[in-house]
Amino acid sequence: MFKLSALLVGPVKLEPAKLAPGFEMCEIPAGQLLDAGMSNEEWEKRKAELKSYSLPPMKAASHWLDKPCTTPGVDWELIEFWTRRVLKRLSELGVEYAGVYGKFFPKVQGYSEARQMDQAIRYANFLGDTARHNNLSIVLEPMGDLQTWFPSYKEGIAFVKRVDHPNVRIMADLNYFLVLNEPFDDIKESPELCLHAHIAGEKGQPGVGDMAKIHKDFFRVLRDINYERGVTAACAWRSTVPGELDLTFETAKSLAYMQKLREEVYSE
Repeated sequence: MFKLSALLVGPVKLEPAKLAPGFEMCEIPAGQLLDAGMSNEEWEKRKAELKSYSLPPMKAASHWLDKPCTTPGVDWELIEFWTRRVLKRLSELGVEYAGVYGKFFPKVQGYSEARQMDQAIRYANFLGDTARHNNLSIVLEPMGDLQTWFPSYKEGIAFVKRVDHPNVRIMADLNYFLVLNEPFDDIKESPELCLHAHIAGEKGQPGVGDMAKIHKDFFRVLRDINYERGVTAACAWRSTVPGELDLTFETAKSLAYMQKLREEVYSE
């Protein structure tokens, strides 16, 4: 059975201590919490702060460095420094897999496609090597953007197979399946490559809007492939009642919604 997770990010100030109890793991935004520009002393303070919260295990990370690897004049020194430092620090928090989104691999008009692909594969392999050194894996995230090198999940699988690195896998984000009207069954093509999953509601957390059928269909595919890792509520948390956002209330409400659907799917 897969685990239920929450992403600690949103339009409000990050308040990890207000996450409702009951989640089986959580996901942290690497690019927001682990700035590679932090000195080691600053990082030790941040690490101690994060570990002081009563959080479920921080098994996943997302929100990678927003500097593409397929453009002309890539600053490899900067990208590789950031990658080494951030993956090392994620490992110190117990993170097992780090998400790298598709917009990091854009298609650049007027620049050699062969060179772009070479650069994409070069960086994916560097990610994998660095992750392996730190006992992590990388999960590439297709984002439904046709101006990237793997917009769909199926194209993401093809890219991961081309890279062929044991520590480079893929993430299934439900929202991007919907953007391209891609069937969830594409996940079944290579189930061993799926290391992480994201879901959301309508412009908010799971439970917002009428998406229960869609969520259950997605959960069924994960059940059918015997997926046991995390499904993160990856969303900008919003208030579903009048007044200011109550993060504890909203995360508890979303968790109950996800628990109910998961129980129903596994009881079928």
